[in-house]
Parts: sequence; C-alpha cells; structure tokens
Amino acid sequence: MTEVPLPAAKKCKVVGREGRESREVITLHQGEALLSIDPAGGSLADFHLAGTVNPLCWDSAIHDQLDPNNQEPRPLGHFLCLDRWGPPSIDEERQGMPYHGEASSRQWQLVTRSSSAATLKAQLPMAGLEVERSVELMTCSVRASWSFETNGAIARVRDEVKNINKLGRILNMVQHPSIAPPFLTAETRVDCNGKRGFTQAPRGCLDVLWDAEREFPAAVTAEGVQDGRCMTGGADDVFSYEVNQSDSYGWVCAYTPSHRLLLGYLWPRNDYPWVSLWCSSASAASAQLREPRARGLEFGTTGLHQPFPILTRHPRIFGLPTFEHLDTMEMCRKSFCCFLLEVPTDFRGVQTIVVTSSTLRLSEKGSERKFEVFTSTDLF
Repeated sequence: MTEVPLPAAKKCKVVGREGRESREVITLHQGEALLSIDPAGGSLADFHLAGTVNPLCWDSAIHDQLDPNNQEPRPLGHFLCLDRWGPPSIDEERQGMPYHGEASSRQWQLVTRSSSAATLKAQLPMAGLEVERSVELMTCSVRASWSFETNGAIARVRDEVKNINKLGRILNMVQHPSIAPPFLTAETRVDCNGKRGFTQAPRGCLDVLWDAEREFPAAVTAEGVQDGRCMTGGADDVFSYEVNQSDSYGWVCAYTPSHRLLLGYLWPRNDYPWVSLWCSSASAASAQLREPRARGLEFGTTGLHQPFPILTRHPRIFGLPTFEHLDTMEMCRKSFCCFLLEVPTDFRGVQTIVVTSSTLRLSEKGSERKFEVFTSTDLF
C-alpha cells in the first residue's frame, strides 16, 4: 500500500497481504503503533505495532478469489456494514444493493487529518445515508501485573450516521473486523462477553432458530456443538450472541500465542448489544483438518443475519432489537475502541475486561495476571 499524499503524511511500509501494496491509504502514527485507513471502502486495513504482524490483513478479493490488484472500493480488514448486516432481499439485490450494504463499496472523502487522527465521510445513495468516521490513535501506556515487558496500542473510533431520506427508515450498523493469516492460525483463540446465542441460517431461512440454552463458547455446527473460541472447520459459519446484559461494555478479543499478540475491541453495550463470530476454513486433505482462512470479530445493532423482511417478523431476540429506526434527518452516534497487546506465549485467554474513564483492565483466564492500558483522555 502507499499513503495518500498529504502534507501531514509519513511514508511507512504497511504490513499487509499480496496485491494490496498499490492501494492508497491514510496512515496514522502514535509511538510504535501504525493504523491505516483505506478511503476506497473506508476499511481499517492495517493496525500493528512495530515488529509485529497486521491482524487486519484480510482482503475480500483474496477471500473471494478475485483480482487483488483491482483499485475499486471493497472490504478490507475491519469494514463497516451499513445500512444492513448480511444479504439484501432478492429484489433489493436485483436493484444493486450490495451484501452488507454500501459503506464498504463507496469512496470515502477525507475531512481532517493529523499525524495520529483522521476524519472521513461517505454518501450511501441507495440507503439515503451519510456516514462520518473519526479515528484517533491515542497516547497510551501498558503495564503487566507481573514481571513481563509488554507494549500496546489503542485507537478510538467514532461513527455518526444521518438519515437524509425524506422519510424515516429501519437500518443496521455492524462493525466487521476480520482477521486472517499470518496472524490467524489454528491456535488462535477468540474470547468475548457474549452469553446466549445461536447459529445463523442461510438467507431467507430460519430452520436453525435461537436456542436460549446455548451460551458462549458453545457454537452449534453441522458436526454438533463445538468450541466457539476455536475455528470450527466449517466453510462459512456465523454464531451470534447477546452481549452480557449485566455489563456496560461489550468486548471481543483474538490472540495467537506464537505471535505473542492480542487484538481486542471494546464498545458501549447500548451502542452495539450483539457480538457475532464468523469462521471460514479452507478444505484440506483430511476432513478433520481445515486451514483457517478468516475469522470475523463482529459487533453491532443486530444479531440476525437476514434481509429486512425477515427482521421485521422477528424484531426482538433475547429481549434485544434486531434493527434500529432512524427518522428523517435524524442522526445516531456510536463508538468503539480497538487495541493491541503483546502477550506471553503461555497466555490463556481473556476472562474479563473492566473499563474506567481512561483505563482498560484485562484479566487472564485461570490466572491472577492482569494488563492495564492507560490513556491520556477518556476512552468513551
């Protein structure tokens, strides 16, 4: 990738995947952290610490076996699903509505820029929406509760969506971080504070219904109940869970011990009450062994991966909404933080994350060990 040539820009090699080096990106810097935004789709295409891999190197073109050198807007790494999550209806698809909405297929315009922050905006003409995204790499320090030398980074993202239609409308907004190799391996584990959940069904089908008896990390696949923390081996599985309704914040993390790296997301539960995990594996010689291709660490306003006609028939699951309504000229604002932590090779996973105004405290599973991330300003 190359950076958008702006006065405040610094040239930096982006740790990505084949075929993406020719795309122009807006790169932010803070200490040893780098975050790149691709205006052609608005994705967070790179987020890494010096000397580490980029967890957000997933590319939809490579995943779908298309030309990765194509310069048109497309989903990369962490992209935004807006005005919907999942497929349009058959008739909407005939009219040109993309899967996951228009946000990742539009060219985003730069509004403001500094060395560590940027604001971009985009118009979604079919949906009749305007979206503006502000991204800031925050100044932070990291401390482990034991004698372990660590490093980290944290970015704050604020999204603002306005309905410019003459009438009100329903919509959904889902953040879609996608991790891929080399960060993603068979040993990668995912943790979240999801509770009751269910397996998504194909478009237009509700044969697999939500089951209140299943709780994370249980994930039901064609092969039976599996561990949602791991790759399931399926070609395209999606599991959705309510964010623990007793928590003020939702969170999801993925870590790979061999890379000594953890990628995490944190958000106000009132903004995004659902967390969803997508698993995609490639076939291997043995049916019992599949190579991991992608994992989605998704969170948003809905947990039902269906077109709007089906959502309107199922407006609430577990007492949570499956869509939102935005009146004409009404605006909604939502935010989240993404962070990186260097972890030891014997790291067991995330048990809890506790947030105060400017501090994130992460506790390890089955251990007394903790990480603290301190920021110079409030997280939310």
